Amino acid sequence: MVDSEWDVILIGAGQNNFALGTYLAKAGLRTVICESRLENGGRLASEEITRPGYWHNTLAYFQDNREVSPVWKELNWDDGHHAEFIAPPVISSLLLPDGQSVSHHRSIEQTVTSIKRFSTKDGETWRQLHRRFQQLIRDFLIPYYYQSPLAGAAILQTLDGDPDGPEFKRLWQLSPRQVVDELFDNDAVKTLILSQMAIPRGVGVDYAGGGIEVLKLVAGDEQPELARGGSHSIAQVLQRAYVHNGGQIRAVHHVEKILVNDDGRAVGVRLRDGREWTARLAVVSNADPYATLVEMVGEDYLPRTFVERVKDIQVDEFSYFQVHLALKAPVRYAMHEANNPAVGQAMNVNIGPERPGDLETMWREIRAGEFPSHPCLHAICPTAFDPLQAPAGKHAASVYLPVPYQLKGQRPEDWVKLKNDFLDTVLTLWRRYATNLTDENITMKVAMEPHYMATRWPNMRRGSVWVARKIPTQMGEMRPIEQISDYRTPIQGLYQVGVAMHPADAVIAGSGYNAWQAMKADLKL
Repeated sequence: MVDSEWDVILIGAGQNNFALGTYLAKAGLRTVICESRLENGGRLASEEITRPGYWHNTLAYFQDNREVSPVWKELNWDDGHHAEFIAPPVISSLLLPDGQSVSHHRSIEQTVTSIKRFSTKDGETWRQLHRRFQQLIRDFLIPYYYQSPLAGAAILQTLDGDPDGPEFKRLWQLSPRQVVDELFDNDAVKTLILSQMAIPRGVGVDYAGGGIEVLKLVAGDEQPELARGGSHSIAQVLQRAYVHNGGQIRAVHHVEKILVNDDGRAVGVRLRDGREWTARLAVVSNADPYATLVEMVGEDYLPRTFVERVKDIQVDEFSYFQVHLALKAPVRYAMHEANNPAVGQAMNVNIGPERPGDLETMWREIRAGEFPSHPCLHAICPTAFDPLQAPAGKHAASVYLPVPYQLKGQRPEDWVKLKNDFLDTVLTLWRRYATNLTDENITMKVAMEPHYMATRWPNMRRGSVWVARKIPTQMGEMRPIEQISDYRTPIQGLYQVGVAMHPADAVIAGSGYNAWQAMKADLKL
């Protein structure tokens, strides 16, 4: 009986519901988060999947944009709930087969110096782009992300009044490949940028509108950091803030049905064990829109044309294949570090592509349902910066690469029997650069594949990390469809949050913050 009545029920213990739930709890509402899994945090997951004491970040492995996030400031996530972060001096290094590398540093001047080793002109271009567009990103783009896209469109219209605004908007609408081809000359510099588009940004090199990701990478205020102890420690910060403000959590509470009354209003939920809980004011879902609206609400409560739009949401063209290693010593790239010590200070090391065409080939292979023979590996060894993520004196390393969810001629579940062969393929390529990844150094190795991810995180339908593909018809006022882009659904009192919603965020809680603005207005809080 204690759990049967709430003001707001939130489905899913992800970052967006933690943010939204904390705002609601601070407003004095009685809230509960129902989470299917035992572990809270959604994609903020750190798991002992090789050996005990070795923590591997299985989805999000860094935190970004804390300094510009209103959520982190307003909810006191930084100072009030024991958050600790480490800022590696180098964000990403691209390794080339000849022992050379080019690096994206936290320092703009050091980035320019690295690029000038390949092209003086491109180094100056990078500097000029940063100077030209950094303030626009601060003044216009970041506020746009923390608004309903309908309201945020007005912010972007004011860009036209800035001398550099029209050019910024023009480049935004191009594809990443078009932007780098227009702005830069050197293939290594172009590849450094394009290799970071699929992972971690979720866009293809040929996606129209993906040009904004290039501008953010070059000119933005992005300051990626590692959470001390692993990404899941961020989830614990969010959870502590939520509970501290009066919110409650129920783990292993799977919501099977969203209850809708005869007036078409969400009035509660039914759990898998048959219990029904009432929500006096609202229900919020952090599940993917299909699960929320088609499975949990049901087609009988929704207009047929709307249901078809939900079913037509396009998921990502790719998923992740991961290899996690328990190591005796940290990963070393001896030849590359000898030529450029920055490689040893890089949070992320990209391996595989040498020129933009290699990434285009990778995308063709993924779209054909093939495990890419031209892969782009994203390798991390977080214990080089944070010893808490492995036993004393030991290390944990991971590599991520984009692959198709379903291989041609195979069922999704066939990944289970194929993954170890692909693990060896990935490790062979990684070893060409990481000279100490010997059998003696590797204590244990484990592969995670798309089918496993889709079953472990059901909101990532078909292994889609971004849930809704980041293409122009599913971004901004159209994300993921125009009927729910303001976080409200056709069911009164039912709200949708999550990475499928604007601003298609990773770990910035943007949709949770924006949904709070909508609910605050609707509920007159």
